[in-house]
Amino acid sequence: MASGVVLIRLGLVAALCLGVEVRAEDGGGAWLAVARIASEEDGALLERVRGQSSDLPVELRAMPGPSLDGPPQAQWRSAVELADAHQARAVLWFQRSGSELRVHFAEPGSRHLFVRTAKLEGRPGALEWSAGAEAVALVVRSALRAVEAGTPLGEVVEAVAPPVPVPVLEPESGPVVVPPELWTYPPASKDSRSLRWQVLVGGLAALDGYTDSGHQGLLIGSGWEFPSARLRLLLSLSLARMLPDGRTDVKLEQYSGGLWLDFPLLERGSLRWGLGAGAGLLLFGRSTESYFQGIQAAKPRFIPALLVGPDTSLRWSFSRLLALELSVAADAAVGRPELGYSENGNFVPRNQGWAIRPRASLALVLLP
Repeated sequence: MASGVVLIRLGLVAALCLGVEVRAEDGGGAWLAVARIASEEDGALLERVRGQSSDLPVELRAMPGPSLDGPPQAQWRSAVELADAHQARAVLWFQRSGSELRVHFAEPGSRHLFVRTAKLEGRPGALEWSAGAEAVALVVRSALRAVEAGTPLGEVVEAVAPPVPVPVLEPESGPVVVPPELWTYPPASKDSRSLRWQVLVGGLAALDGYTDSGHQGLLIGSGWEFPSARLRLLLSLSLARMLPDGRTDVKLEQYSGGLWLDFPLLERGSLRWGLGAGAGLLLFGRSTESYFQGIQAAKPRFIPALLVGPDTSLRWSFSRLLALELSVAADAAVGRPELGYSENGNFVPRNQGWAIRPRASLALVLLP
């Protein structure tokens, strides 16, 4: 009886030790995923992925080397070879094209390939880059969790038979006659410059010194944009302003037109910041109404002036064809009129315009 009890106790101890050993083997080790690191940015992205996936039982190992480029089947074969070489369960690699980043996550065991495209602006260390990198890290974390759960994300890659080698035929002796349809011609010359036409409609406001609030009006324009410069014709039509002083009412209108040239200082994504200058004609329309018989109103007339000065603009393209553009300028009005009275042969000033006129405009730009 006592020996039976001893045998039972020994069996329980052995079962307990075996269970502990099995649980240790099942849950104690982390599986391996390798990441192809082809640039400094790839390394920074991998660090973000490690931070987001620190609670998962996976080891993310960096494998420096050339990027996995080429056709999709060639990329898949390279990923499988990389996984076999390091006994990894999954392979991660990135491909950057402008502001777009393609994230590739392959699990060769189940032949699943998960691909997502994310927007990544700027360079590592910039605020906008950090926001995009965090989003990429969350995408990779989801793929890692799916592999851990046994339900990998992505599409199944169909097996493709290796290409059949084509036998090399020995050339026959004698000249080879090539038919005319196989003749090669030099490529036609292409104009490397890209030229875009644009038209804009908006409003403007300027401080001109004739009134405290200046003048406001309509702005229209059209022009051509090269990669390194932009030339536009801008026309403005201001609202008529009445300038009363108790003795007369002066109606003042302003029209302008000129050519403006600017150069891009910064082009990033949908933003363009430019700096330039322009010159044109500023036309003042003036008419006077007198309230007293002793004051003789001048006849209506138009007075031309030269308009010249620098400007800067910031354009935001919210679609492929449309954009909003904010411009700020400082216009010099050379030859502007000075309004006043003639008393006893002397000129008495009434309204004096400013020589330098700050101007701001906001316009909708069409980019066909």
